[in-house]
Amino acid sequence: MTLLNGLKCSVFMLLMCFALCVNGVNARRATVDLAGEWKFSTSLAGDSAITVKLPGTTDTNGVGVINDNHGETAQLTRRTTFSGKAYYSRAVDIPADWKGRHITLMLERTRPSEVWVDGAMIGSCRYLSTPHRYDLSEALSPGRHIITVMVDNGNAIPEQIKSSSHACTESTQTNWNGIIGRIELQAVNPLHVSSLSAWPDVDSRSFKVVADLSDDKSLNGKSMTIGVGDRRVTLPLRDGVRRYEAVVALGDTASLWSEWTPVRHIVTAVIPGVDSTSVKAGLRDFKAKGRQVSINDTITFLRGRHDACVWPLTAHVAMDVDSWRDYFRTIKDYGLNHVRFHSWCPPEACFEAADMEGIYLQPELPIWGVFSKDSEELMQFLLDDGKRIQEEYGNHPSFVMFALGNELWGEIPVMSEFIETFRGIDSRHLYAYGSNVYLGYNGHIDGEDFMVTCRVGGGDGYSTHTRASFSFYDADEGGYLNNTPPNTVMNFQKAVELSPVPVVGHETGQYQIYPDYAEMSKYTGVLRPDNFAEFKR
Repeated sequence: MTLLNGLKCSVFMLLMCFALCVNGVNARRATVDLAGEWKFSTSLAGDSAITVKLPGTTDTNGVGVINDNHGETAQLTRRTTFSGKAYYSRAVDIPADWKGRHITLMLERTRPSEVWVDGAMIGSCRYLSTPHRYDLSEALSPGRHIITVMVDNGNAIPEQIKSSSHACTESTQTNWNGIIGRIELQAVNPLHVSSLSAWPDVDSRSFKVVADLSDDKSLNGKSMTIGVGDRRVTLPLRDGVRRYEAVVALGDTASLWSEWTPVRHIVTAVIPGVDSTSVKAGLRDFKAKGRQVSINDTITFLRGRHDACVWPLTAHVAMDVDSWRDYFRTIKDYGLNHVRFHSWCPPEACFEAADMEGIYLQPELPIWGVFSKDSEELMQFLLDDGKRIQEEYGNHPSFVMFALGNELWGEIPVMSEFIETFRGIDSRHLYAYGSNVYLGYNGHIDGEDFMVTCRVGGGDGYSTHTRASFSFYDADEGGYLNNTPPNTVMNFQKAVELSPVPVVGHETGQYQIYPDYAEMSKYTGVLRPDNFAEFKR
């Protein structure tokens, strides 16, 4: 055996041993899938319960009031409607080897919820944009238990969000009631890695990896190995210390993530014999360079679309990676590389698919309206939702931009406090106060890394406009499109030069179109095309 082959063999054996170690420890992380049949009722007591399937909604289960209004023209029509509190319950058997373990109930996406175990209240959660997680460690001993989840798509959602945000409006994915995506119990050792994040540095081809532990006791004598691919750093653990950081260098030839090379690296944290977890991350640097954006120091032009969360067959967002990959591949076929999510944030599967396909994403808070310190409940709701968005999805390299919502008005100091809070949690992407905030009349506002706008400040004629659209928000007579003949002379250079940061045209594709009535037969899901029928009539 040559020295080189011997070294290859040694490295291979080392990797195999590490993989076996990780796989062996991963067995300590276990799940119970709760997808399937649940009992549905409108009361905690379970009166007149019927059987439904989760993941799903009242719409997909045909539960609620039959909608016999066929005159709706502003949007598609729900076949059944439900608003308010719904109670979903089922029995679950806890394995004997889960005794003494940390057990979490994870509801990947839902509306404001409350949870009971065997009739005892556990807690509540109001997030719209991220999973709900409940600690059931004390409530679930080995054996059979009854879990009840209350979901409220009524008054538990602030009215301004329910009536305007594309996360909830009836004209988009609808304000459904239910639980979609993964529904499961997760068991880990009491001592485990509770969060793992990877902060890329393109210049040094390295990641700063941050691992938080669930406890800071009985750590002396233990160690944790941080790994990225085959590069590892081992850290001694110490009592009283819960957060650990390590810089892992990957070498000068490590692959970068971009729209052209969407390469990801697996980042792991292993406490031998105790716990293991991993995340996928990309080596990328997305930043503003003057009035342009760059990815890994290469200037790129954002060619994007506006996503309003419209899924007409299910009336709720897709929760699987394959659906989103198909979506992004279609987008790339049209030459696009960017998606802005109008007043909503997509689920994990969307970020995962965008990571794989090389798409730049801009999620938003679920708000289209006014920021005011006097709206305390609304502001707290949005602040909590935004913090969780940063913490939940920040590792994804496709998450490159974030805005506070759509066409916002209100108090700049409040918006600024939100941005600084979120930037303090995650500096891996760029921030804006909102898409088309103040309809662009205020121009660039200090603290924004980029602008999404229809104009850059006020001005004569169309001198500050950054889009051509039929919209009468652009000008009294409708702007470029309605008042100028088609030409190849006009552009937005003067307007863009008024901004010190990159400008993205806001909803430039607002044009009058006519419906294709041949598409009516495709609406085979929970929404009816009554509007098409009325237009045709």
